[in-house]
Amino acid sequence: MARCPAITRSGEPCKGLVRAGSDYCPAHDPGRAEARRRAASKAGRSRTGSEIAEVKAELRQLAKDVRASEVTPGVGSVVSQVLGVFLKACETEIKERDVRVRERELLEIKIPEYQELQRRVEELEEQLLDKEEARYYGA
Repeated sequence: MARCPAITRSGEPCKGLVRAGSDYCPAHDPGRAEARRRAASKAGRSRTGSEIAEVKAELRQLAKDVRASEVTPGVGSVVSQVLGVFLKACETEIKERDVRVRERELLEIKIPEYQELQRRVEELEEQLLDKEEARYYGA
């Protein structure tokens, strides 16, 4: 079986196997780009990154305000705790989204790749059996 000629993001050669009739593994096949895009599309829709940047800016400003005695340490502490809970919620949202993306990738890319490999193994087993029968019966 041929290996995929693509180079991964880390700069390493891809270790994926090439499907029959294709030059690339399913993860790098240009014909499957739309399926890969759909699997990852939800990750790009969230505004969590910008929300996190806003919270970081608020925390910076809060620290400055506490130091300048414009906000009492008690109020600063409570506000920072609330913002910390918000950041934890963002983290959970990111993890959930990552799980959904991985599930879609499994369903749309990995399982079809596995099924193709399984089909190819069955074909090879059948060919091997045919050769053994031909050799046994002298055909």
